[in-house]
Amino acid sequence: MDRPTSQPVIRDRSEYRHAMNDRLEINPERTVALTIDMQWDYLDTERGTSPVSRPDAERVLSHTEQLLNLIRSARMPVIHVYVVRRAVEVDQGFSLPAYGKVSQEAGLSQNAQGLFRTGPSRLEGTRLADVPDQLIGPNDLHVRSKRVMDAFHDTELDMLLSRVFRPETLVLTGINTDTCVYATTFAASCRGYRPVVISDCVASSRGTDHHWMALELMSRSMAWVLTVDEFRQKIGGLQAAGIPGRAASEAGSIDK
Repeated sequence: MDRPTSQPVIRDRSEYRHAMNDRLEINPERTVALTIDMQWDYLDTERGTSPVSRPDAERVLSHTEQLLNLIRSARMPVIHVYVVRRAVEVDQGFSLPAYGKVSQEAGLSQNAQGLFRTGPSRLEGTRLADVPDQLIGPNDLHVRSKRVMDAFHDTELDMLLSRVFRPETLVLTGINTDTCVYATTFAASCRGYRPVVISDCVASSRGTDHHWMALELMSRSMAWVLTVDEFRQKIGGLQAAGIPGRAASEAGSIDK
C-alpha cells in the first residue's frame, strides 16, 4: 500500500463518543480503579527524569486525588501498578524496550519539556519511584512488578482482577496517556473488561498532541473517556439510588 501523500483530515467523532458515554453504566460492585506509573519521576517537574509539564502534573495530581477519594467513598478497590527497578535489572541491562533503547542510544527525545532521559528510571529506594502520598489510601493495593507498557504483562494484576475482584469495569488513570495508559487500556479491552479512561487524570510527557491523539484513539475504538465530573455523575446517580458499593479490600502490597 502506498503511503498517503498528505496528512489525513481528522474527522470529528465527538458525537459517537457522547453517545457511547451516555450508554455507559457503572456498577460499583464490579468496578476497580487503576493508577498506572503515577510516580514522582513523571510528576516532579524539577527532579523527574521525564516529567510531564507543570500544568499537567498539577492537573493530574489534583484530579486524581479527587477521583480516588470518590472511588474509595463508593468502596471500590484501588490498585497502583508501577515500575520499580531493582539494581540487578539495571546491571544486566534490562530497562528499556527496543524502540526506546534505540532512541536513547541515538540521543533522541520526544519529551515536550526538552529533557533527555540518560539512564534507567524509577530505581528501587528512590523518591522518583514512589507514588505521591496524596494518592494513596490505607486499603489500596500496590503492584510494583510492571516493567513494560502493558500493566498486565508478567505482573500480578491479571490474577488480582480475574480471581480476586472479578470486575467488569476498570477505571484507568496515569502516565503516559499514549504509551502505558494506552497499552493497558488495549490489554484490558482484549481481556473483556470495560475500560474507562479519566481524561483529567492522565497526561503525556511527550506533550498535549500525544495525549490528545491517544484519548481520541481510545474513545473511538476501545474505551470510554470521561472527565472526573462525568464519572462523578455516573456514580452519584447510583449512590442517590441507594446502590451499595463493594467492601474495600484489605490493605496490602504485592510484589513479584
